[in-house]
Amino acid sequence: LLHSFNSEDIKMSAEIARLCKASLQSAMVGTDENNIQSGKDFYKFFFTNYPDLRIYFKGAEKFTADDVQKSERFEKQGQRLLLGVHILAETYANQEVFKAYVRETINRHRIYKMDPALWLAFFTVFNGYLATKTQLDDATKNAWAELGKVFNEEAQTHLKNSGLPHA
Repeated sequence: LLHSFNSEDIKMSAEIARLCKASLQSAMVGTDENNIQSGKDFYKFFFTNYPDLRIYFKGAEKFTADDVQKSERFEKQGQRLLLGVHILAETYANQEVFKAYVRETINRHRIYKMDPALWLAFFTVFNGYLATKTQLDDATKNAWAELGKVFNEEAQTHLKNSGLPHA
């Protein structure tokens, strides 16, 4: 069933994308030291505040923030994660592309056998991380929550359609 977007949906999607993209100015991807550190900082925040989720990172289950800081693996992983979040924000206003990227993301993560509930939970984690980088107003927090909700809906549909566990 195709969803037909009215002009109000399109305006709302564009505003959500605008707010999310603006908040990412404090967590850019790239090769300079600050950008590389932003990616590491996500994983330092994640491992410190959500230690139970380290099980999804083979060989790093006991990593501390200091271990992440010194890790080439998490330097690269941090950039991949930030790139993915930037792509989500950049494509949100184009829902077909956004949803295709969600499905591709799910496909890349299948091997990790993640709890399907983590797809939505990620956006709570990311909002917490982003709040360490910049001041987030309610409109921006709500924009990320809505982007996460739409991401999760597509993720769960794709998992279900792929015959995989879903929430």
